[in-house]
Amino acid sequence: MGLFKQMKDLKNLTAQAPGMVAQAQQTAAAAQAYAAQQQAAYGATGYTAANAFGAPVNTGIAADDPRLAPIAGVDLVMYARISKAASQEGLNVDGLLLKAQSFGVSAEAWQEAAAGWPLRMRGDTQLAVHYGNVFGQV
Repeated sequence: MGLFKQMKDLKNLTAQAPGMVAQAQQTAAAAQAYAAQQQAAYGATGYTAANAFGAPVNTGIAADDPRLAPIAGVDLVMYARISKAASQEGLNVDGLLLKAQSFGVSAEAWQEAAAGWPLRMRGDTQLAVHYGNVFGQV
């Protein structure tokens, strides 16, 4: 009987894995954006009083920059808004999808955007800092 319970537990864990991976990716993206913002604020540009109080760092990204093109119809501002609401409310994967839907974003579009935005920001410090600024302002 113990073996069947273990198999059932393994099956349940396997079913939950994609959601846990997606949630981990979103958390990693937020951490990367924060780290990039801190590096820009205190790193090579030096420490300033404005940055000490969390003032946005000028990234120089224009509104028409192609890196800001929406992913699955989700622009960076909407991605930040949904991500921030989800983090403040401590939502699990299902709650995150419901939160996205409450903002008018389908589950499919959110999943594509939630995977795409972190990939786009990875290795692009300027975009990650821009995201950090947006996240702080929404």
